[in-house]
Amino acid sequence: MKSYDAFNAEMALIQKLMVEAKKHESTNVLKEEKRICKEFSIIAEMQRSSLAEGRKTKGNSK
Repeated sequence: MKSYDAFNAEMALIQKLMVEAKKHESTNVLKEEKRICKEFSIIAEMQRSSLAEGRKTKGNSK
């Protein structure tokens, strides 16, 4: 039974590390996006309008 308990403990640790890695990954993506926006002087409104335009063109292609 000791090996089973050790396995469960190791699995719990791995899952915890995976959750932390996901958090850091999304944080890093947001930081990178902000950096790029600042570098190219892109404002949020420009992004939203371009995304909305993209949705309109894809939705109308029936």
